[in-house]
Amino acid sequence: MFSDPTVVHPGTGIYGRGTEEIKSNDVTGRLRKGEAGLVVEMGRPGIGAFFGDIEKVAMALARLSPEFEAKNPVTQLMEDTGTGKIKNEVLNEKVLSAIIEIKIKLERIPDFLRALEKVQREVDTVIAVGVAARCLSDGSIPHEELIRKSGYTPSRNGKTNLGLGRPLFKEMEA
Repeated sequence: MFSDPTVVHPGTGIYGRGTEEIKSNDVTGRLRKGEAGLVVEMGRPGIGAFFGDIEKVAMALARLSPEFEAKNPVTQLMEDTGTGKIKNEVLNEKVLSAIIEIKIKLERIPDFLRALEKVQREVDTVIAVGVAARCLSDGSIPHEELIRKSGYTPSRNGKTNLGLGRPLFKEMEA
C-alpha cells in the first residue's frame, strides 16, 4: 500500500501514501489562518525507508506537540501520537516511501525544521519536506520568510490552490 501510489489505502480511502488534505484545503479548511501543514516524505523509489527510521522522525516531531493528521497512513500505524511511537510489528518493514503529515502554528515552522535537521543524521534514507499555509489576502505566502530565516530556499515549483472549490467550512474573522 505504501509502495504503490495507484492503490487505494484502506485506512484513508484514497490513492497514495498521504491524504488529499493539502491539495484540497480551499474546500476542507484543515489549515486555517496562522496554521501550517508540514509533510515529511521519507524514502523515494530506489531508496525506500524502514518504519524504524520513520518512527525516529515521528518521535522527534512529536516532542514539539504537533497535530498528526488522523487520516494519514503513518499516523494510523502509531501506538501513540503524543510520542510518535509506531507499532513494533512494522518497525522492520521497508516501503518505497511514506509521508508524515502534521499541523502546527505558523510561527513554529523554524522549530520543526531544526528538529528535522537534527534527526536526519540518525536515519538511513532521504527526507523531503513540504510546507503549506493559506495565502494572505494580498496573495503573499506567510511561511516563505520563516523558511528563509531557517536557512532554506523555498522551491519555485510550489503549488497554489486558487480556491475555486465550494468550501465545506466558514472561517471566522478575528
